[in-house]
Amino acid sequence: MELAMDYGFALDKLRPVSRADQQEIYWYSGHLRTDTAQFVYLDRKEPGTYETCSTVTRFTNDIDAYSLPVGDRICILAPTGLIALAEMTGGRG
Repeated sequence: MELAMDYGFALDKLRPVSRADQQEIYWYSGHLRTDTAQFVYLDRKEPGTYETCSTVTRFTNDIDAYSLPVGDRICILAPTGLIALAEMTGGRG
């Protein structure tokens, strides 16, 4: 998904909306940010499974997308309990 500056999405909708309309996950200045969800970087050796995403606790609310190499994965934990796995597949940011 590509997002314009200051736009974001909620895991239960997956449609881009203005940050003014929601604040779960949004794109700003080359960073993926959240005010209510949690991000977890996965180590290369960790499997991208539901179990891993629900037990690892290296939480952050800001990801510098320009520093992610292809293949890096991030768990996204929504406040509603939904869990998603995102993987950097190419491009910059």
